[in-house]
Amino acid sequence: MLNKMIKPLLASTAASLFFVTSAYAGGEAQTADFKYNLEPKKVSENVWCFFGALEIPTRENGGNMVNTCYIKGDNSYVLWDTGPSYIYAKQAYEAVSKVAGELPVKHVILSHEHDDHWLGNNYYKEVHGAEIIGPESINENYPIGHEDSRMFKTLSKNAIRGTKIIHVDKWYKETIKFKVAGVNLEYVPVGMGHSVEDYFLYMPDNKVILAGDLVMNGRITSNRDGSVEGQLSALEAINSKDWTTLIPGHGFIIDKTATDESVQYFTLTKERVEAAMDDGVDSTGIVEAVPLEEFKDKALYDLLHASNITRAYLEFDMGLE
Repeated sequence: MLNKMIKPLLASTAASLFFVTSAYAGGEAQTADFKYNLEPKKVSENVWCFFGALEIPTRENGGNMVNTCYIKGDNSYVLWDTGPSYIYAKQAYEAVSKVAGELPVKHVILSHEHDDHWLGNNYYKEVHGAEIIGPESINENYPIGHEDSRMFKTLSKNAIRGTKIIHVDKWYKETIKFKVAGVNLEYVPVGMGHSVEDYFLYMPDNKVILAGDLVMNGRITSNRDGSVEGQLSALEAINSKDWTTLIPGHGFIIDKTATDESVQYFTLTKERVEAAMDDGVDSTGIVEAVPLEEFKDKALYDLLHASNITRAYLEFDMGLE
């Protein structure tokens, strides 16, 4: 009798141990995907966006610190930036489908090459067969099969699982105006701004701009790959358009004040770095000379401001590109 009772118990215990061992192989959960808990926000008549945290990418946030947007057309979605991973992209599509309807994503349009904005590409290519439009620099700087970029190194296995580098299908060096699924779009290249090659997307019919990382608010930008002069030129191009809603690459302010922080930050950076250089301040003293105290309370100031000022000094001193 006792033997009959013990055998099922042992079998149950063994099954449980197998599940636990499999689930935590390598020290972390392998069976459950990272839960992004994404909630789309309607920002215009036919545009829904996901807004990420004002943080750097971490294992804890799964890279969910970027803003991505769905544009609903007559029979498909156009997607602006695909996010940091395959799983993020899959969960974003599932979330927007619940509130805006289930349509295929036939076109993906990318803002720039930083991988938190486009590593969801392979979900849309593999599942939806989407055409991907974006900067040629992605193809040049991220070889297929070399999954060793920032997101691959930072995110947990259950967040980055399934993610592959997928190149863009088309790129444009001049502004292109086109209609997709009944939606008029204007894809505008601005050269080196936040990164080596940046774009923004203008929707003239509802006066919406999707700005990528050319615009951030509520936090300090990272100018590690960019240009102060390029940023100011790009912001001027953005503000020359007739827009009422603007979605930054990072940040939550989307009204007519959306660009104010970026314009102020780069204007003051240029003015004060050049003034300090005129006063004889060299590279060793430039950060202390240009604190930009107006931004000390913004997210990521302590982490990024010093490197931004150092790069600005190099740009104005050596013509850094």
